[in-house]
Amino acid sequence: MTSSSSTAPKRVVVVDDSLTMRRWLSSIIAQDPRLDLVGMAGSAQEARETIKATEPDVLTLDIEMPGMNGVEFLAHLMRLRPMPVVMLSGGLLNGNAMAERAMELGAVACLSKPQFPTKDTMAEICDNIFAAATGQKLAPRAPDPKTSEYAEKILLVGASTGGVAAIESMLGSIDKQEIPPVVIAQHMPHRYLKSFVQRLDRLGSHDVDLSSDGMRLKPGSIRLAPSQDRQTCVVWHSGAWHIQEIARQYDQPYCPSVDVLFASAVPWAQHVGAVLLTGLGNDGAKGMLALRRKGARTLGQSKSSCVVYGMPGVALSLNASEAEAEIEDIGGEILTRMRQTNAGVTTS
Repeated sequence: MTSSSSTAPKRVVVVDDSLTMRRWLSSIIAQDPRLDLVGMAGSAQEARETIKATEPDVLTLDIEMPGMNGVEFLAHLMRLRPMPVVMLSGGLLNGNAMAERAMELGAVACLSKPQFPTKDTMAEICDNIFAAATGQKLAPRAPDPKTSEYAEKILLVGASTGGVAAIESMLGSIDKQEIPPVVIAQHMPHRYLKSFVQRLDRLGSHDVDLSSDGMRLKPGSIRLAPSQDRQTCVVWHSGAWHIQEIARQYDQPYCPSVDVLFASAVPWAQHVGAVLLTGLGNDGAKGMLALRRKGARTLGQSKSSCVVYGMPGVALSLNASEAEAEIEDIGGEILTRMRQTNAGVTTS
């Protein structure tokens, strides 16, 4: 029988083929007085025996396991001994067929394993485990009051020729406590891009780094897309924005591609701000247009402050950008617009 006391800690069994992940989950569960870890298993067979021996209130279950994977085990479990289950995946959940199947089978929640664990991600996992065990609806965690108005928003920036100085100027004009997560696609060889990130980070005014696949983005963080062989996208899942890398296509001349970055956010456009800075060519204009049509706030750098008035000029000609602004004003202006709702526009 499961625990009969409503006030007793909820009994948890962790199922994951990774010993490291089992130990990490056990450590965060041990810190939560609402939860009591009563068993761990590294395979479906071990899980069967552990569940029989411990009678848990809730199970965490790894989706990707050798032999019988987590979804296959979940199907058996729900037929023979239905119980609350929180699925954990090492990959991104957006469009993940296994995660979708797990929810169809009756999993209470599907979460991504954090690549960079923080107090927030650890609390999110424990909250979901407890909510699953008690049958309660998970209440949203209160965002940081300094960034609450940007809790679900993201700012995407594209730049090319002249972008180094433009990005420095834009970031220097805004307070790191007043911005959503920022993802920048700057056309630049990777060896120079890494040096640029280090330069921005040394300025000390923002949390700056290269992005990587699966990275969870937080308000106030600034991530630059790598310029290697994979394109950088953003997706929203599990209550936060994440980086998703995809294969570069043969017909994509730029990597990182501003168009690819912008287009990836179209499903969540009304939470997006997009900026095109100085640069040769037209990368980003079509992606910005798709975003604006769905309600994103969009802005281009003014011709007078551009080194090369290519990318923002094309965006303005397509009606992809709402307006233009001087480089020293563009950061504050896009944030002001992002605080306002936008129903989108009909463009030709």
